[in-house]
Amino acid sequence: MAKFEHPLTSRRAFTPLLLLSAWCLMLVMHGAVPFLLTPTLGQAIWSTGFSQSFVNQSLWTVYATNFGAPEPAAMAFGLPGAWLTALYIQLGLQPPDAYSAMVASWMTLAMGSAYAMARHFSAKPALAVLAALGWMSMPATWAHAGYSMLSIGIALLPLYFLCSLKLLQQCAPADGDPVGNHFWWKLTYPLVCILAVFMDGYSFMFFAVGAGLLGGWWWLKTDSIGRRRLALVALPLHVLSLLAGYLLYSTFVGKSSYSAASLDFFRGWGADLTFFARPTLGMHWLPDVLGWSVARSDQQYFGDASVWITTFCIPVTVGGIWAAWRMARVQRAALGLLLVAGFGFYMAMGPSIKLNSVKPEGATLGPLMPAEAALAPTGSGFLSEKLPGFNGMRASYRWTALGVFGAWGVLLLALSTRNQRDTQLFAASLMAGVILLNLPDLPKKWAEDVQNRAMFFQIETDLVDDMRLVLNAKERVAFLPWRNDFLVNYLASRLNVVSFNIGGDKNLESARVRWPTWMRGFQYGQIDAQFANRIVMLLTSKQADAVVLPYSDMLWAAHRWPYLQEFRDQMLSIAQTLEHLDMFEITAREHYIVVRLNPEYRNAPSSTNTSKLQKHACLSPLCLKQEGFNQTVQTQSGTLSGKRLVTRGQQGFLLYGPNVEMNPGEYILTVYGSSSVHTGTWIDVASNQGKTQHGRYALMPHGEHLLLEARVTLPAAVQDLEVRVFAGPQDQVQLDGYKLQPVTPTSSSGPP
Repeated sequence: MAKFEHPLTSRRAFTPLLLLSAWCLMLVMHGAVPFLLTPTLGQAIWSTGFSQSFVNQSLWTVYATNFGAPEPAAMAFGLPGAWLTALYIQLGLQPPDAYSAMVASWMTLAMGSAYAMARHFSAKPALAVLAALGWMSMPATWAHAGYSMLSIGIALLPLYFLCSLKLLQQCAPADGDPVGNHFWWKLTYPLVCILAVFMDGYSFMFFAVGAGLLGGWWWLKTDSIGRRRLALVALPLHVLSLLAGYLLYSTFVGKSSYSAASLDFFRGWGADLTFFARPTLGMHWLPDVLGWSVARSDQQYFGDASVWITTFCIPVTVGGIWAAWRMARVQRAALGLLLVAGFGFYMAMGPSIKLNSVKPEGATLGPLMPAEAALAPTGSGFLSEKLPGFNGMRASYRWTALGVFGAWGVLLLALSTRNQRDTQLFAASLMAGVILLNLPDLPKKWAEDVQNRAMFFQIETDLVDDMRLVLNAKERVAFLPWRNDFLVNYLASRLNVVSFNIGGDKNLESARVRWPTWMRGFQYGQIDAQFANRIVMLLTSKQADAVVLPYSDMLWAAHRWPYLQEFRDQMLSIAQTLEHLDMFEITAREHYIVVRLNPEYRNAPSSTNTSKLQKHACLSPLCLKQEGFNQTVQTQSGTLSGKRLVTRGQQGFLLYGPNVEMNPGEYILTVYGSSSVHTGTWIDVASNQGKTQHGRYALMPHGEHLLLEARVTLPAAVQDLEVRVFAGPQDQVQLDGYKLQPVTPTSSSGPP
């Protein structure tokens, strides 16, 4: 006899099955399936470098010591993610799978928070699952996977705002809302603020500003008792929790702000209105099928791809506006969330309104956007330029995430059981439509994320395993020339060596100022005439044990492996130059070269080595030499003629720079070149941004190519020494080079 399942039992089983299905779909959408997929490569490599460095020390540490030497490196963002990855590595997972497991864990929390927020507004469990999947389908979350913790921070917005809503509801309950006991939510509030600021600065600001706007709206709409509670409880808790998080973060990274960007940067990375309305080809499955998508590239638009692949939001915006119209008189939160959405979209546009604003045809413009290329100002430029916090949000388009969250939140309200059934059904249809239009092409994305994982393992085989044969644990290693070296984070940590290099522009900015002197002498990505000499001084001074000369850019090789070996010939040439000195061991491998001192020199005192070599090499901070000029020369009134720098009939600095360190002492300045007219020409040696002159001289040509020979005294070490040549409009001067050489080699024989 057949058994029939009770309808109630069937309904109870439906929601968990629906939730499980939605969770699996969410993980695939985010590429966070351990042992199968890795959501990205470049940022996963960068972040996992920190995680592995934690594992090399202890899970209780929060600083990396394998890169960014000599000081421990603080992670500028994403510490909670990196720490969780470290835990999974400690438990035995391979780094690619540990990273995927980390993302899956945080995204599960994000989806659970979105579900809880829907339930907070009395949505039925099945509709809450639909709403949670709707939030996790937003391209502002999954399309930011390439930015790792930014993606997680945005996805966690429902968690942050749920805490705010609980706090507001308790202080000033809306009609019909139960007050409840939200003691634990109050206790959680500071912890959530700390989590937000350490996870990602952008989403921390979204939370701080959005919750403030929502709280302000709540204050306006409540009675006098509610206002008093909001002022005495909610406002202090919100402000003090944010402040505590900010102070903890500032203490951790050792600074309170980073370099501000220009308004042209904010404008370039501002969202074009057409990005909101039409998706970018190749990002969303259904719009691509319908022919709705449009191809975009950085050849046409300002900013970079992240601006136009993450900002498609018209479905949820339309749904949010409809819901606000239906919910405005029913739910207090409706217009508050709409206000949050409106502010997010407004800030996302940046300082100027852009409507399919493309680069002028034939113009050679980069990603920065000048004001004249836009339609009109938005009025937000003042906030972006002057207001602390806002002035660090240089990728303006990311405010779209706050706009999308607000719109999703309003649509969420329409799913509440407090509404009529037809309203719920229509809202559910809209939410389902939002999901369908947001979905990526899943088979294509699956293949890409499988490839990410395969490339991650290939890096482990090609570089980590291979470098273990030629580098020893704890050695001090320099990867040269240095750049924004994402890949070094991972390699140094996996090898457990100590590298000066580090990936991440904020981390690099902090580390560079503490590098040893000879390492600081190298310039970003530059292989100049003194490159080999600097390697010699770096190794002979014992500031590094080994130098690695990679054939590929260590930033882009972290994003796709194997990568083009664009520097192979240059590195081989440098190695040949060093080999002729008969001081070094040169080990050439498939992807790089390792240089280290021969045992004979390795065991000699560093002062002995450097004092011998500085007679042949003229390098800052001991000596300064320029032989000939190229396109990198800094000039106001000159032009290149072959390797000579010549005047062109204008008044100004024919030469300035190079802004390098120099030790104190007595020097001889020799300037080479020729001149037929030089009545307005003078030469000086300056520092402190040109404000301090250590000597100023008129030209005194003599001999065949000598313009000046003079004595210069530097009473103290300087950080930005310049040799400047100023010429008048009638002067005719040609420069071949110059030399600033110690009167006698310094007895100390080396930098401080």
